[in-house]
Amino acid sequence: MKKAAQWKTIAVVMAAVSLIAAGCSDSSSPSSASESLPVVKAWKVTSNASGLIAGGKIVPSEEVSVVSKVSGKVANVSVKEGSVVKKGDVLVTLEQADYQQQINQAQAAIAGAQAKLRDTKAGARTEQLQQLSSGLQQAEATLKVSESNYNRMKALFDSGALSAAELEKATLDLEKSRSAVEQSKASYDLAKAGPTSDTVAALQAEVSRLNSSLEMAKNGYDNTVVHSPITGIVAKKNINPGEMAGAGAPLLVVVDMNEVKVEASVSEDQINNVKVGSTVDVKVGSLGGKVMTGTVEFVSPISDTNSTSFPIKVKVANPDGLLRAGMIAEVVLQGQAEQGTKVPTTAVLEKGGKHYIYTLDQDVVHEVEVTVDSASGDWTTVSAGVKDNDQIVLNPTDKLSEGSKVIAN
Repeated sequence: MKKAAQWKTIAVVMAAVSLIAAGCSDSSSPSSASESLPVVKAWKVTSNASGLIAGGKIVPSEEVSVVSKVSGKVANVSVKEGSVVKKGDVLVTLEQADYQQQINQAQAAIAGAQAKLRDTKAGARTEQLQQLSSGLQQAEATLKVSESNYNRMKALFDSGALSAAELEKATLDLEKSRSAVEQSKASYDLAKAGPTSDTVAALQAEVSRLNSSLEMAKNGYDNTVVHSPITGIVAKKNINPGEMAGAGAPLLVVVDMNEVKVEASVSEDQINNVKVGSTVDVKVGSLGGKVMTGTVEFVSPISDTNSTSFPIKVKVANPDGLLRAGMIAEVVLQGQAEQGTKVPTTAVLEKGGKHYIYTLDQDVVHEVEVTVDSASGDWTTVSAGVKDNDQIVLNPTDKLSEGSKVIAN
């Protein structure tokens, strides 16, 4: 009896544990199921009844790759990705010691060249002229002694009392004395006359050359500080302190998004309806079909390389920053309405030779067969299967099916 009671107790405990485990499992299942649901991105279908629709993408009004004119080690990066900068703000600073040394060397060389030019222009000082004059007088006195000695040696040679070798020595001494007089006189006359115009011009040219070298050294020093060429946002940063910056290598990317452009393409039969300066509507599906006003800024005179459509650019004000580069946009142009509805090509899925899209109803998707009339780049024209204000899934995968639950992003 006692043993039976023990088994009965164990059975009760096991049952309680099972109930507790089942309760825990039930409480956690909704969270697990939610975490496993696929996340999809929706796009709102808008009507094109008001005019021809040209599909395109949004790009920044300005996008500049900021580079350094000189090479050097990065000392400081003053901004980060997402920083708002104004034109002229300091973005990157390179180490400057080497460039300062080049300035010092150029300044020292200029000082030496200018001193030489001043001395040359001033000419020989009185002391120098007196010294040269004394040297000339001494050379003339030596010449007289040499002439007297030669005359005496010549008389002895003529009388047969002196050898030819001794006469030759006296002759050589005489020539040396005459040459010394000529050199002393030339030095004295040159110093007394002063520098020639060519000599002064050559020294002035050297000073100018060295001044140019100094300006180049200063420019190199100034270029160690890299400024923002435009007002905008730092979209990308490729450099950090301590790294080497190469001349001409992109350090950062700065974009101006206060005004954006829509780059779109228009077919050849409609391009003449598009005029520069005309006002158009711009619809952005990812913003719930929000309509903005744009102005045609550019109409290309030549078609795309791989098609017969013509590129256009439409500028749109973006004061709130809602428009981002890469968003898909529709430009509604004035003119004949185009038949069918344009949807992003990424929303169309082909299976078994047929085309489908997935519409979104709250958190459930429905598979809808569509009729595709044409496809060009980012946009596909659908004549049946979708209607205005439908929410369709972008980039659907094979994992989706009729009635699948999803999380809309």
